[in-house]
Amino acid sequence: GLFDRMMQMDMDDVQIPMLYAQYLLSKGMEAQSIPVLEQVVQIDPTNKAARMTLLGSAIRKNDYEQVIKICEPGIEATPDALEFYFYLVIAYNQAEHWDDVLEVSRKALEHVTPESDKQMVSDFYTIIGDVYHTKKLMKEAYAAYDSALVYNPSNIGALNNYAYYLSVERRDLDKAEEMSYKTVKAAPNNATYLDTYAWILFMEERYHEAKIYIDQAIANLDSTQNNNTVIEHAGDIYAMNGLTEEALKFWKQSY
Repeated sequence: GLFDRMMQMDMDDVQIPMLYAQYLLSKGMEAQSIPVLEQVVQIDPTNKAARMTLLGSAIRKNDYEQVIKICEPGIEATPDALEFYFYLVIAYNQAEHWDDVLEVSRKALEHVTPESDKQMVSDFYTIIGDVYHTKKLMKEAYAAYDSALVYNPSNIGALNNYAYYLSVERRDLDKAEEMSYKTVKAAPNNATYLDTYAWILFMEERYHEAKIYIDQAIANLDSTQNNNTVIEHAGDIYAMNGLTEEALKFWKQSY
């Protein structure tokens, strides 16, 4: 009650509302803390702690429109805070606003310093690579993935996507295989990574080995996702192993 009365007063200092928000959060009253935190960032747009707390709430709710509303003024108020660029890029990516993804990512990279989180910088380049692939600008996509791997050689998402797109183009298959194998070693139960590795082996005409890995991919499929590509690959691989009936079943299942 005391906090509520104090919040009715005109104030140009965030100390009281921040204290109130912390009190509400300590009591598990996240919903009630939101308008208080919003008042904090209205008074002081540079208050990173309050904005990050609002952002965390929006992310937990998968409310990407709210993420955009929080992060757009965040990058203006605190241009060195890469976190706001990062989540803004993810939100734009979810909305398929590809040009906005590229623009914000480039702005973020202008603020990278030797002290910046290298994994986050790597993820920016990975997202840029993915967008360039969507735009069918493969030279630019591969350059972005190369940059991603400079900052984080173990970036599994970059390694997988880079390897798979090379295999689709039937180019640099040795390089693609090496990158893909790293992802399988790092995440041996991930159907996407197993499928990529199987497909590269298929492209290298190593059909028996490809079947071993596509079988593992099929065994680890997530039923909540669209698995048509993996299943179609299984059909192609089974066919080249002389298993025509099984291949037909996979092909029919993939459509």
